[in-house]
Amino acid sequence: MAQKISQEASLACQVGNTREVLVEGIILKREDENPTGSIKDRGISYQIDQAEERGLSDLVLSSSGNAAISAAYFCRRAGINLSIFVSPKISKVKLKRIRGLGITVFQTPRPISGAIRFAKENGFLNLRPSAAADGPVGYQSIAAEIFDRWGKIDSIFLPVSSGTTLVGVAEGFKKLGFLPQIHAVQTAAICPIAGKFDQDFVPVKSSLTSALVAKFLPRKKQVLELIRKSGGWGWAISDEEITQADVWLKERGISTSFEGTAALAGVFKARRKHWSLGEKIVCLLTGKKYD
Repeated sequence: MAQKISQEASLACQVGNTREVLVEGIILKREDENPTGSIKDRGISYQIDQAEERGLSDLVLSSSGNAAISAAYFCRRAGINLSIFVSPKISKVKLKRIRGLGITVFQTPRPISGAIRFAKENGFLNLRPSAAADGPVGYQSIAAEIFDRWGKIDSIFLPVSSGTTLVGVAEGFKKLGFLPQIHAVQTAAICPIAGKFDQDFVPVKSSLTSALVAKFLPRKKQVLELIRKSGGWGWAISDEEITQADVWLKERGISTSFEGTAALAGVFKARRKHWSLGEKIVCLLTGKKYD
């Protein structure tokens, strides 16, 4: 496995091994079945393991929701203090879940800078997966699991916000000796990566998704290089396309977040554009639906 941690009972060892379901020629990777219902569990649990090994007891994180829930859950299990910075626009359902885990929460219009300042003033570690060196590492296990069950795949679609997950998944495949087509899916509202490739969309001001919100990507150059090297592409998806993919999933008994649904909509758009995706197509359903 790509993810190797010395402690047998480490937090990161408690996540992953999620199901892959083959539905009409698409391998759906059910990351919504992780402990807190999100792909974030892989990266966050790994980072918290590393912090615990260093003897750190106070951590800070800024988040749009899913990473905060994950960090709150795993910090509580590890007995580590956590301070979360979120936007006032965060989903009320997700905020209630975070508060229910007994975590200190600060709501601010600028959660990223607030977390950076708070961590610096108090000497705490700011996890910040989008910029931290160990941020992508936990996601490498996704590649290993897919390869163990399906061998070499041809293409993989995943929703992209900061790009950290994409980098981790790509590095995981590279360690296995190959790189499938990597397709980055974003919304027509915020698409700093997909917009470099896809020109067939109408820009809008908002989206059904609540987690694909990153406008500044510290790993943007690396993400673009990986996509291009893989022979993949970027896809900007409208709310109408997300809704259509959501209906398709529900008709097949699957309920997942709009972020994961957007990734599936990316597969459908690529097919409409007659993109040669190969026979083994993987789509990451990255989280459960909260609201």
